Amino acid sequence: MTTPLTVTDSLIRMFDALMRAYPYVFHPATTLGLGLLVLLYYEWRRQSASRTALWRRLGVLLGSGSIAFSPTVVYMIVTGNGLRATTKGNVWQVDWLVGGGILLAMAALWTVWTRFGWGALFSNGLEAVTAAMVPYLLLSPFWNVSGHVIIAVVPLLYLTLVDATFWPLLAIPVVMVPNRIYLDAHTWPQALGAFVLGAALTLVVYRHRNGDGQDLTPERRFSGL
Repeated sequence: MTTPLTVTDSLIRMFDALMRAYPYVFHPATTLGLGLLVLLYYEWRRQSASRTALWRRLGVLLGSGSIAFSPTVVYMIVTGNGLRATTKGNVWQVDWLVGGGILLAMAALWTVWTRFGWGALFSNGLEAVTAAMVPYLLLSPFWNVSGHVIIAVVPLLYLTLVDATFWPLLAIPVVMVPNRIYLDAHTWPQALGAFVLGAALTLVVYRHRNGDGQDLTPERRFSGL
């Protein structure tokens, strides 16, 4: 005869299910995309640009985002592996596929954004992500620093530095730290190290690029694009 679940057992199972779903709900692609999307919209509203300009920028964001998956796609074609086999496991090769794709996407976005003068807040945010990805990739073969944590903290902390009203979003990377421990994906030093590394580099880029009194409005000649 099956023993009925107690309230405590039910809560434990619910907590376990939530923790296991958490890294998929707030996957690096999700958190990075969310952060950039909100930042794009925030700066567009500040500029009082046209709705056409918004749709154009959203199109560039989506198009550049697809570039992030190109290293993984190429790897799958070359090796003949499927998506599950390619991304399975917690190994540095997967980190390089994901991180390398993010760097390509950031480069494409930054090139377009600065070319048309669409706003320094967004392009500086891209620089913050890039600054975090470089040491992440360099460390990955030797130290399993958490990509989930570092990719969550950078765009969302940058948003909070831009406007403090976004501070509730910081709950996402904060919860991600113990989540990686709970799922036995990383150790405390690897998860906390990723948080500190991402936060420190974001602060450095923000203070250097946004905190020196420079004009963050778009170039006048491109303000309508």
